[in-house]
Amino acid sequence: MKTKPNIQAFLDGGAASENTKRPEASDTTNPEAMSGDFRKPMVMQLPVSLINELKRRALELSLSSGKRVTQQQLVEDALKAYLHK
Repeated sequence: MKTKPNIQAFLDGGAASENTKRPEASDTTNPEAMSGDFRKPMVMQLPVSLINELKRRALELSLSSGKRVTQQQLVEDALKAYLHK
């Protein structure tokens, strides 16, 4: 017979070991916490012209560098440059 799932373990992060500490979202003093692996989706509405320019720029950089450049990378780089100036 199956046992009931442990809801509290799920809410606490499941079977994650206690040795690994995930950075807190509110910890802005630690640069590692801000650039950690944890990602959260964010939906924004942007003008179509800006979206098209972003797509075009990502394609241009991909072709010129020979490596894949994503729109997300461009947005992240732009936000980092703006927020950390």
